[in-house]
Amino acid sequence: MTSARETRAATLIACLKRLNQAHSSDLNFDINKPLTIHLLGADHREGNTGAETFDVFRGFTQYVAEMHLNSLRLVLVGPNLARKLHLTRFVQKYSGVDGETCEVDISYFVGGFEAYFQDTTLYCQPDLVVCFNAGIWGYDEWLPAIKLVLNEVQVPLLVTSYNEHEAGDDEDVLDELMPSKWLWRPEKNLCGASTPRATNNEDGSILKENDYWMCLSGRPQ
Repeated sequence: MTSARETRAATLIACLKRLNQAHSSDLNFDINKPLTIHLLGADHREGNTGAETFDVFRGFTQYVAEMHLNSLRLVLVGPNLARKLHLTRFVQKYSGVDGETCEVDISYFVGGFEAYFQDTTLYCQPDLVVCFNAGIWGYDEWLPAIKLVLNEVQVPLLVTSYNEHEAGDDEDVLDELMPSKWLWRPEKNLCGASTPRATNNEDGSILKENDYWMCLSGRPQ
């Protein structure tokens, strides 16, 4: 059972484990550098302050520390983040019960990924890009960002969806962009939220955070 609060951290842990085990050639991060993850389309659910974001991803930070990685960098990008967060940075050290530590560096860019990508003073190359509950199928605004990730950034892209139907629609849109490869097509995410959101969509479908997930890459085969 995964709560809505825990599902993001749990999903990242499961994703990293799967990539390491089955797709290690697509996850080329240097253990001597920060593990860098871009969270596109982030909003208040990922936190309205640095402390809140740190708390949302605390479980993932613990896992990273246990992997003996010394630092984790989370870059939250999206037009629906709180305006006050724009260009802010929050740094906090995680200390585990067994003495493992990890410095967490959280930064925010309020706007589209294309603008962030073009700002060479801010942009940092990620090891993984994540779109939680993105609704790619419903917003054409996503297309330029996804194309950039696939064609220029070329790292694994994890996309989650609220239910099986929306996951299929997301898959159709992504297929049209002709990614280099699918690491896995839509599947039930065992780390998705166990309880539905309070609101449903227009057709009354049940929505659960990160209910389905899929992963693809623009890295040449």
